[in-house]
Amino acid sequence: MLKNLALQKYECLRVAPLPHFVLGLCIGMAVTLTWIAFEFYRDGHSLGCLSAGAIALSWITGAFFSVADIISRYREYLRIRKMLADKGFSEKIFKTVASSRCQRDAAVWAARRAGYGAHAQKLYRGLGYRWYHVMPETLVKNPFLLFTPGFLRTAFMPGKKTDT
Repeated sequence: MLKNLALQKYECLRVAPLPHFVLGLCIGMAVTLTWIAFEFYRDGHSLGCLSAGAIALSWITGAFFSVADIISRYREYLRIRKMLADKGFSEKIFKTVASSRCQRDAAVWAARRAGYGAHAQKLYRGLGYRWYHVMPETLVKNPFLLFTPGFLRTAFMPGKKTDT
């Protein structure tokens, strides 16, 4: 049982390495800022305590978004892996998730697990994506779309669009 849990956590880490890195950064910053806030409180500087506490809360919010991203990438990995098992390699599967680095990582890992890793990497390289293309294409075009419902839905709820 412990081995299965470790393998699942390894898969989750391989599927979403960038959100895991961001999660670690957010947790580290939140802990550091909380410690600074307590130091301010101990020294009697209430404004510094409130400021550091508020900034720590913003990093905690970032950690929650990272966890949501990790969960959705893992779900997407499972979905793509199932599609590859059912239908075999199809460029259409990989082109639909090409706009985001996190989605590409999940798709490439699913392709590796299904035996199509080289094909997926070759496809993304042919589309012009490199390791340093981190930001989603929609945010590069318009950064103000970050908290729109459409962007959040495509980022955190992968799958087919439903008309309801």
